[in-house]
Amino acid sequence: MLWLDLGNTRLKYWLTDDIGQIVDHDAKQHLQAPAELLMGLTDRFERYAPDFIGISSVLGEALNIKVTETLSRLNIPFEFVHVDAAHPLMRSDYNDQQLGCDRWLQMLGAVDKKKRQCVIGCGTAVTIDLIDHATHLGGYIFPSIYLQRESLFSGTKQITISNGAFDSVGQGMTTQDAVHRGILLSIVGAINEISHRHPNFEVIMTGGDAGIIAQHVNRPVRLRDDLLLTGLARYFDHSKQT
Repeated sequence: MLWLDLGNTRLKYWLTDDIGQIVDHDAKQHLQAPAELLMGLTDRFERYAPDFIGISSVLGEALNIKVTETLSRLNIPFEFVHVDAAHPLMRSDYNDQQLGCDRWLQMLGAVDKKKRQCVIGCGTAVTIDLIDHATHLGGYIFPSIYLQRESLFSGTKQITISNGAFDSVGQGMTTQDAVHRGILLSIVGAINEISHRHPNFEVIMTGGDAGIIAQHVNRPVRLRDDLLLTGLARYFDHSKQT
């Protein structure tokens, strides 16, 4: 199987064998031109000769049409994920027209009907979702640490330092440190507050910034870098069964 994740800034793919083991993977910046990037990857995908291509996309209908045109040239069956708030693996009262595909698949990759879970995605946006025994209770969306930093620099004249590390939530003694620590604290503080309100929920974190944020959370965090891939596999596996 070939699995494609078309995110806001990157295209990621995984090739898995018959038992679900990853045999190849990559991630590339698509610069809002995913169809053109896919065109450059079609020879590689053709060599892989997968039986099926499963696609998660947050890019919108116009770009998905271009992606469809590109993939159709491969003569390999493919299908896009469609968010379903009444899915048998996890139901939600959320409007599924507004629930992002990547966010939903992250939850689908983590969901366990025996548990209460808090699933946190740390990508272009930080998403926090609460799941109670496979029922999605809703959640929160924040700008990522980098989006917050860009917004602060673009909206102020006196703060111009754009480099620095998100490595502490202690008070800063320079403007650079105060900016980075304040931004990190805003997200960590929100996670800690939500965690305090829901003490019996397992905290699961995924995404590129998960490692940066998790070390400052005041309770154990389970890091998972495979949630979206797992969600993709679960979605299509269940589709075949039904």
